[in-house]
Amino acid sequence: MFPALHPINAQAQQQFTNAQLTKQFRDGFLKGCLQGKTSGVKNQAKYCTCLANSYQSRYDGQTLAAITQASGSLGNQGPALVNLMMTPETKVCRSDF
Repeated sequence: MFPALHPINAQAQQQFTNAQLTKQFRDGFLKGCLQGKTSGVKNQAKYCTCLANSYQSRYDGQTLAAITQASGSLGNQGPALVNLMMTPETKVCRSDF
């Protein structure tokens, strides 16, 4: 569903604030999500925003950066990991949009 996010190495994670890491995750996630079309979703932009809001409220910037790094190291399987981790958010957001 979502393209791979760009990994952030551990050293770079330590140089960024929580807000910067969260924004970096959000920007990358939205860019990938908006490129797709989710089946059963009428408004992709609102759906993607809902997912991003939900996901970033569950994890702090350091954790989001670690998720990005781990999913990026999996190559083509990375998006599948993120999709699995976002299952609760997907259910809620899909029902709204």
